[in-house]
Amino acid sequence: MKRPVWQFEIIRDTNAPLKIIRESLLNGRGYGLWHPRHKSVEPEIISDGEYLEIKYNILGCCVSEEAWYRVELMGERILLTYRNKFKGWPVLFLMGWWRIRSENIWDRFIASLE
Repeated sequence: MKRPVWQFEIIRDTNAPLKIIRESLLNGRGYGLWHPRHKSVEPEIISDGEYLEIKYNILGCCVSEEAWYRVELMGERILLTYRNKFKGWPVLFLMGWWRIRSENIWDRFIASLE
C-alpha cells in the first residue's frame, strides 16, 4: 500500500527588496525566525534566472517533506509562492495542523526582513 501524500500552496506578493528576499531564503539557518516548523534547513537553488526557485527536503522517520519557494517579479511587486508536499502515514492526522500553522508563512517571512 502506498504512503499518503498531501500538498498545498500559498501565494502572496510584496514590495520588499528582491536582494533581501533572496538572501533570507538562502540562509537556511535563519528559517527559525519565520518558518512555523523548521529552525534550520539546507536550501538548494533550483533556478536563478527569470525567477528564483529554492527547494529543500527533510526526510524524517515517518514523514518526508519537500518544499519549494519561488520568487518572481510581477511588475513593481514580487510574487512569493510556497509549495509543500508531505508523504507518510502521519500526514493523515497532521495535515490540518500543518496547513493552519503555515497559512501566515509569507507574512512572518516579510516581517522578519524588517
